[in-house]
Amino acid sequence: MSWKWHNSGSLTYLTIPKWQDAGIDLGFSTRVGGVGLVPYDTLNLGLHVGDDSKFVIENRKRWFDQWGVPWTRVTVGEQVHGTDVIWVKENDGGRGANEMETAIPAVDGLITQTTIGLMAFFADCVPLFFYYPDLEAVGIVHAGWKGTVNKIGLKAMEGFEKAGGRTENAWVAIGPSIGPCCYSIDERVAEWFRSNFNKTPFLRSQGEGHYLLDLWEANRSIFLEKGIRPENIDIAEICTADNPEWFFSHRRDGARTGRMAGWIRMRSTRCDARGTKGTGDTE
Repeated sequence: MSWKWHNSGSLTYLTIPKWQDAGIDLGFSTRVGGVGLVPYDTLNLGLHVGDDSKFVIENRKRWFDQWGVPWTRVTVGEQVHGTDVIWVKENDGGRGANEMETAIPAVDGLITQTTIGLMAFFADCVPLFFYYPDLEAVGIVHAGWKGTVNKIGLKAMEGFEKAGGRTENAWVAIGPSIGPCCYSIDERVAEWFRSNFNKTPFLRSQGEGHYLLDLWEANRSIFLEKGIRPENIDIAEICTADNPEWFFSHRRDGARTGRMAGWIRMRSTRCDARGTKGTGDTE
């Protein structure tokens, strides 16, 4: 598996060594290593789920410290299960990092040519990560079933392409989320996927109008159709619902549960030397 478990201090999280070697900090947190009370124990990083904010802020501080980044160099989007993707600029640093009110509103995808850290939150939905080496740009997308069926991953790739990125050279990664072992959907949702995809091998009938949905394969099919090389797609293949000791899960635990963070940031300062090109004002 290209994804690897990593322990540092009190934290346990996942990363991809290949991306790290390329100068890209990419990580996905677990529920281990923070402060917090049941049912948010312990490393809940979501401010929007009813947890005590002082615990969440302390947990975020531990997460940012792990990456050596101040909160003023982190950007968060609101996440509304939509398909909007936005370019993050230098002056967006700090938005949503310590409070919900300043998060970039109504977006589920963040892309940037800066060294600002991009963070999104998950408890079964699919984290999608992007690296366009020829553009020196990265991105993160929050893709639940609604985002997947409406192809938010495609929207992100189109955003990179409009800025001059070449998708055939891009790297993408699919982080831990609810897997095909645990995600049952009804006929209404299945029909939505049939309407938006030419083929749906990621749907497996359970009988009586219910199906198991493989969100990993659905997103992978979007990437392949767009021209991503198969060897440049890194899938964690770890189910959040099936691993309660490591992950929060909305499907398993209900609404009162925490959130893991997906994280991506360019460590390289090469983009800082390009002047205004690095501000993301290509859109």
